[in-house]
Amino acid sequence: MTRVRNLLISVAAGLAATISVLAIMQARQDTSLLKYAALSVISICFFYAFLTLRKQILQSVLEKRYIMIGIILLSVYTLISLIDWPLFINRPWYETVLVDLISLATIFCFFSFIAFVLLRGGYIWQKTTVSRWQILWYMLPMIFVWMFYLLAFFPGNMSPDSLNHWRQVENMEFNNWHPFAYTMVILVLTMIWDSPAIIVIFQILLMSFVYSYGIYSFRQYGLGKGIAWIAVLLWAVLPVNGIFSTILWKDVVYSTFIVFLTLFVMKTVLQEGKNLRTWSGIATFTIVLLGIAFFRNNGLPIAILTAIGMLIAYRRNRKQLLTPLVLVSALYIVVTGPVFTAYNIQSANPNESMSIPTQQIAAVVSQDGELTEEQLAYLDTILPIDDWDAYNPYLTDRIKFHDNFKDDVIVADMGKYISVWFEIVRQNPAIVIEAYLKQTSLIWQINKPIDGYTNPYTIDVDPNSMGLETKPVSQTLYDVIEYGLETSRYHTEELFWRPVVFSILIVLFSLIASRKLGAIAWLPILPVLLNTGTMFVGLPAQDYRYQVSNCMVSIFFLLFACLYKKGKEPSHGERTTPTQQS
Repeated sequence: MTRVRNLLISVAAGLAATISVLAIMQARQDTSLLKYAALSVISICFFYAFLTLRKQILQSVLEKRYIMIGIILLSVYTLISLIDWPLFINRPWYETVLVDLISLATIFCFFSFIAFVLLRGGYIWQKTTVSRWQILWYMLPMIFVWMFYLLAFFPGNMSPDSLNHWRQVENMEFNNWHPFAYTMVILVLTMIWDSPAIIVIFQILLMSFVYSYGIYSFRQYGLGKGIAWIAVLLWAVLPVNGIFSTILWKDVVYSTFIVFLTLFVMKTVLQEGKNLRTWSGIATFTIVLLGIAFFRNNGLPIAILTAIGMLIAYRRNRKQLLTPLVLVSALYIVVTGPVFTAYNIQSANPNESMSIPTQQIAAVVSQDGELTEEQLAYLDTILPIDDWDAYNPYLTDRIKFHDNFKDDVIVADMGKYISVWFEIVRQNPAIVIEAYLKQTSLIWQINKPIDGYTNPYTIDVDPNSMGLETKPVSQTLYDVIEYGLETSRYHTEELFWRPVVFSILIVLFSLIASRKLGAIAWLPILPVLLNTGTMFVGLPAQDYRYQVSNCMVSIFFLLFACLYKKGKEPSHGERTTPTQQS
């Protein structure tokens, strides 16, 4: 009788949750029947499991107050990021209250269930012997699957940014507007094979190695063989990894270094800082920090602040940690200063860091906000006032790449530009806040704004004068993979092709890990938070690549939350993995 009652309640709750969650995200006429059907089935199954285990779930969540508070805050934030705000404003208040409360309760139950599953057991944090050859075995499925993407989009996918790197190599005229380090990778690798395919192969090998090294590292500290292989296969077939491995973007290499840095910090936590007392550990840390500093122009503060965070957390190893901190800082200053000057390599345009202030100014001008005659005269020297109407709230290119935009005026006196921007912000707070929220939508909003866009990836080689073009090894394979990507994008854009879901899960997994491993378990989130923070300051467009590292690294936060430390055993039984040889 209890099962029948739970089933009936689950059906009612599942249908109510499905209708409510989809209602806050988009208009009913814009929602496919497939979404309703799929989400209804998932919701009914979920609520049946939740009701069956409800007492244990509540006990797990309520055991530590900060877990409960964290889940509540994450639930509220998730609800806010799911809402379609024009619908929210125009819907009758009673309907808004009803669907929002049902959605909030659903999200809270979902997060509580995840917390329960991870808190009730896992794998005890203990040193386990695992063969290093296991790294190669883990790499093979990823290489196998991602090579199909290369064959489909041979010799690789290239956007205008990719072609800019390639053109520099062909002309031997270099700049750092797009990171010089990635251009050098192309230069060196094309000496082996003068084709974009060699870059794709390099990226496939790099990504698969870092992922496999991460899985291997977790196996060393107690993770079970079965869950390790599930993680490997999941990461091999995830479309995000497959398509990004074939795109010639510096963001792919940079994001892989973010994953590597996160893994290093996790390993430091699991080894209780012992790896910081070895030359190989410090050398690895230094190389990873250099990769982050040089492969994207916002990378240096992430590298430096992560090193400082490690220095604070592991003060006993301050002498060892000062080495990479000083070395990375010094190398960056020397390379981007005297070396770039000596070889006539143009530095990155400082105006790139002004993307959000420029967008806010454009929003005020285009919406006839409050501006003084003096401010209008100054802005007219940068871009004719009428041309500021080219403003797109989600993309800076319409302004900064406008034919009449004079960025040299900004660069010549950056202080004046910032001063004028600050005055405009003070005069028009509502407009600039709205402009900021729209420009950074990709980072904080799960649901794509109705007037916005998401650029999840690029396929094919953009038209160019260098003779580069897409030549699929198999047109059938090309059609199948392209159809799969577009289908995934259409039906699961919010889940897989915008980064916020992964960001939320990373915070949730870190919260759970802190219960099982101690407060130090929050340290590995630092690179992800810093990378996201730099995007909040200077996001130029709604391109997924700027935050794809959150997707790439999320599985390791899940695995991190699967481990627990002696003395912090879960309340509802435990599962341990014996020391084993692989």
